[in-house]
Amino acid sequence: MLNEKEIRALRFYIGDVSGSDPFFSDPKAYVVLNSLFFPDISSERARAAEGKLLNPAIIADTERLTGFFSNLFSAFRKSISAEDTVTHRVERYSDYQLCREKAQTVSFTSTSKNGFLSAYRDRLGIALMELHIPAGSLCIDVGAALPHYAKPEEAEVLLPPFTKLTLSEAAPAGEELLITDSAGAPPVVSCRGEVSGTAAFSGEVTALPQGGELAGMRVYEALNAGKVPVKDDIALYSQWKKALRELLHHMFTN
Repeated sequence: MLNEKEIRALRFYIGDVSGSDPFFSDPKAYVVLNSLFFPDISSERARAAEGKLLNPAIIADTERLTGFFSNLFSAFRKSISAEDTVTHRVERYSDYQLCREKAQTVSFTSTSKNGFLSAYRDRLGIALMELHIPAGSLCIDVGAALPHYAKPEEAEVLLPPFTKLTLSEAAPAGEELLITDSAGAPPVVSCRGEVSGTAAFSGEVTALPQGGELAGMRVYEALNAGKVPVKDDIALYSQWKKALRELLHHMFTN
């Protein structure tokens, strides 16, 4: 069973929130949380171009942010699949390309036992992913893990970042072609992914660059306003994100 902190972190991630706290009341906090695992600001640009809000409050307090990740990682360590499971995901194609390159999940990855969900077609350029998760894998069956599941129709199985994947691709065919992105375009690719454990940490944990979170907040504000962020802010924030990713990978595997 998950403890109170782990339940709160999981509920927060899936958008089951309340109150007015600028961090914990954001039902779309995962937009920023997942962007943090991607290099430079390509992920933030893609999400802003889709009309998604980048909430500066998510990264304003580094201690609060890493505390959230610690609690969600702890929930994953208590959540091991009891049986083989097949799930599906409508992925942003630009994100899928990095996933394919690294042969692992890049960020937290929401999948569904109910097929390809229409709610996740709100992106430009999509890839269809059928994921085969063997028994013994680290993943959270959200409906089983929470005492109250706010989104039972999603039948969500959440994979952590750094999960190794073996991917095989095919051209979309048949009913898959009817699954379209936010512009009405069919999927770019269809793939089958085999989950196979967690990628080992081989990086180096370094101090987060001072002021990196503030630079990131300015980057968000610019992108939210449809403007081009300042180059120095992009560079500092990108360095800060890289150091944060190394820290989080170390936290998760150790």
